[in-house]
Amino acid sequence: MAGKKIIRSIFWVFMSLLFIKGAISFAQGNRTINQTIINGNDAPVITDSIKGFAVDFATEYFTWDANYVAERSTRLSNFVKGVDTEMGLKSLDVKGSSKVTSAEIYSTNLLDPDHIDVTVVVWRDVQPLPDQLEAAQAKATTPPVVKKKTYMIVPVTLAAEGPVIQEYPRFVSNQQKGDTVDSSTNGTTVGDEDLLQKSNALADSFLRSWYEGNASQLRYFYAETVKSPNTIPKSDYTYEAIDKVAVYKNPAQAGQADTYRIEANVIVESDLGEPFTNTWKLQVTQKDGRLYVLSNGIQLSEASEVPAVPESLSPASETPSESSPPITTSTD
Repeated sequence: MAGKKIIRSIFWVFMSLLFIKGAISFAQGNRTINQTIINGNDAPVITDSIKGFAVDFATEYFTWDANYVAERSTRLSNFVKGVDTEMGLKSLDVKGSSKVTSAEIYSTNLLDPDHIDVTVVVWRDVQPLPDQLEAAQAKATTPPVVKKKTYMIVPVTLAAEGPVIQEYPRFVSNQQKGDTVDSSTNGTTVGDEDLLQKSNALADSFLRSWYEGNASQLRYFYAETVKSPNTIPKSDYTYEAIDKVAVYKNPAQAGQADTYRIEANVIVESDLGEPFTNTWKLQVTQKDGRLYVLSNGIQLSEASEVPAVPESLSPASETPSESSPPITTSTD
């Protein structure tokens, strides 16, 4: 009898536990058992292959020979499905030959998981046909080449096998340039004459060495906390002079030394003697009365960097000589 009582007790304890667990589950409702954790950005990514497909299509779309337009349809057939391969351009309507000189991605817009609008900006040279009447009289001359620029939206559909074009592209007007610029993000304009003199001298020396590919000289201008490039290829353009310099104090960072941004316009020349103006932005810091470069906006690979020269080996002064060009501060 005692054994049966023990068995019955165990049975009722077990049933009581089941009842309690069921009551708790009922009170809690449905529970999520599986949880997916996504690390990083889960925004959809438009791959380079899709962008390349759109650029290739735009290039073939705007390329034809006036004497053999049908060949264009053959090329476009590799991109389209369910739409005519002429893409609306009839051979009788052609007024000249067209050759693409450049095609680049301007923007992308993911409409849904299967449709993407890719905006491509295309530059092309158009060679118009000679006047037909003059050609009949053997008096025709070759018209000058006309340069054209077009923003074209390429509608890309993502099929199981890859991207495809299922409808005509569309042209959009030249993109509007910005007009209202918030100058408050530029920092505080520096008017201190001594700092302007030092900024002018540093920008002139640093950028001259940069264009000349003089990496050993550049090491003297970098801050101790920055690695300077071990080698720099010499520019195809010759550095001539500083044209204009403006200096801005960057917003203060808690616990960090003040930094400044030097915006320098410099004159450079090609090997044909063509003058151009380049704008450089140097992030600099000041230590012991001297300015040192933190960055010139160009990302350097670790393989091409070496530690900057210790301060004890740096030139004693950055004060410009009498031959230094005059300083012109920006009024922007």
